[in-house]
Amino acid sequence: MGSKGRRLKRYLGLKREGGSGHQGGIEHLLPGRISGWVFGADEPFHEVRLLVGAHLIARAEVAQSRPDVCAQLGREGTPGFALLLPGELPPLDWRQAPRLLALSADGRRQAELQLFRGSADTAQAIRQLLQSEALGLDGHCDGLVQGLLQGWAARRNQTKPAQIWLQAEAQEPIAVACDQWRDGMGSLVMPDRSGFQLNLRNLPAAWGGMKLWCSFDREGLFPLPQAEAVVVPAVAGGQELVARTTPSYRDQILQAPADLQSHWQALEDFRSFLDGLEEELNRREGIRAHRAQRKPVLAGWMGRLLGQRS
Repeated sequence: MGSKGRRLKRYLGLKREGGSGHQGGIEHLLPGRISGWVFGADEPFHEVRLLVGAHLIARAEVAQSRPDVCAQLGREGTPGFALLLPGELPPLDWRQAPRLLALSADGRRQAELQLFRGSADTAQAIRQLLQSEALGLDGHCDGLVQGLLQGWAARRNQTKPAQIWLQAEAQEPIAVACDQWRDGMGSLVMPDRSGFQLNLRNLPAAWGGMKLWCSFDREGLFPLPQAEAVVVPAVAGGQELVARTTPSYRDQILQAPADLQSHWQALEDFRSFLDGLEEELNRREGIRAHRAQRKPVLAGWMGRLLGQRS
């Protein structure tokens, strides 16, 4: 196998089968989910279970497609898993080591899964995650979009917006509220208002030219998934971080190329027309509802006048 194949195997954590009789492990350890893949030697694993001692924390099926892994191993199946973590835990005996177990359908075959990355202590890493205040948070940093850093973070069924942290080497972390509207969150069973959008030019001057990342926790132990590196503009140096500034639609029109401004303005005018139409319809619905409430009284009076009985 060439060097490219060896690098890909190291990235995927592929190993030869040993005495444990399985291949796979934990790829991502995030406050909201633990994900990875696992293959059994003779039969597929059915589910994974996260345990602290004998206490079951969460479980998930091993049923996600992983064509990258299957291609490298020359095997077929759906070995991927994504185990969702709760936002709160009951009292636990932390003297017991946390374990992530893969089980066969009948429960007779088990394999304890380890982190792929380096020589990290898997039990300690999971314990640290479960004890973190960020537990239950999920999210993603999209990177720079039209010059603004954007992404999302939230807990399922949260009662207040989540908070993440901007991080840069040797700099004090900056808290960011994730309370902006973001399309498509319903498909993830997440609140619609869980987005963030930041103007990096308003960061302190000391951040200029530095590589930036977002984390779920202040300490920076659990970074948000991020596709590519983000570098703060060298001209950064605003008085304070504008953490929730989203340009108005009018400002976006004025910033658009000239050939698009008239088109966008027409859309804005049409939206205003629809808003006015909706208000008028609501007003008429209110009138009809008021008349409907009076109708039974009128009908009853007319019946009595004609000598009809109910």
